[in-house]
Amino acid sequence: MLPGMPPGTPPANRMVFASAVAVICVIALNALFYFLSDSYFGSHLTLVGGSSVRTFSPDQESHIRMLFAVTSVVTAALALVATLSPRAVGHLAPVALSLLHLAGAMFAYSRGAPGVLGAVLLISGGLMPVLSWHSMRGSRPAWAFLVALCGTFAVVELFGAPKIAAATGLSLWTAMLMPSINAVIVSALVALRGEYTERDVLPA
Repeated sequence: MLPGMPPGTPPANRMVFASAVAVICVIALNALFYFLSDSYFGSHLTLVGGSSVRTFSPDQESHIRMLFAVTSVVTAALALVATLSPRAVGHLAPVALSLLHLAGAMFAYSRGAPGVLGAVLLISGGLMPVLSWHSMRGSRPAWAFLVALCGTFAVVELFGAPKIAAATGLSLWTAMLMPSINAVIVSALVALRGEYTERDVLPA
């Protein structure tokens, strides 16, 4: 999530501050990615007619940069909303992700992907709405399980993005959007940790 402000800050000021931070982060990340990608593209050359030309065409380079820009904007927008309303994002975003997981499970089975992939997506897709519902009602175990589940997917999907992209036909940066969303969900849920007490545990 984006940096918070001192308690008692008016909502309008929080919105302006969080929006400014989000815009600055998006611009900085895309500027950095532009220069790093230019160096990457410039180092990948192909011999054509005795002369070296870039392996990636200008259209391909623009497409990759556009996908990164879309990914960063969507992530920043979700992080902005999570900063202003962590409870809503922390519990509604997993429900939306569960639909994607269920659709992914059907897609994985239809394409003959490894059975464990379809099973994991199917189980997680069924668990997320249930955990979100109970967490919303104040269940600490459900909240902790949801944090662990989304955190695990954030890490696994981050390092598995190339394989996911290759298996599904998605672009790499589109596949990278999933771990970004999971990371924002975890941040939003962790911000709510003060609302969950140990009331589920009976005193000794």
